[in-house]
Amino acid sequence: MLQKRVFIIHGWDGYPEEGIFPWLKNTLQNKGFAVFNPLMPDPLRPTIETWVQFLKKQVGIANENTILFGHSIGAQTILRYLESLPKDIKIGGAVFLAGWIHL
Repeated sequence: MLQKRVFIIHGWDGYPEEGIFPWLKNTLQNKGFAVFNPLMPDPLRPTIETWVQFLKKQVGIANENTILFGHSIGAQTILRYLESLPKDIKIGGAVFLAGWIHL
């Protein structure tokens, strides 16, 4: 069986080591997940298109072992990313913390 991968996407003006992200990454790694917690491009002036393209590159091939966790604009990034996938692609899940879609 393939290892489950979790992608933690921070929010606006965020970074991988803020808030709960280090704890979450550590906890998931201790449970056997491969965890990716990238610094998203230009977090002080994010654009959704840039973030979605960056996430696509980070994930590569999405499948049922792909789990996405998004905070703030990270949640919107994940939703827009999922919207761009072919309809037959299934992922393992998505979790959102304090997400928003419109300012």
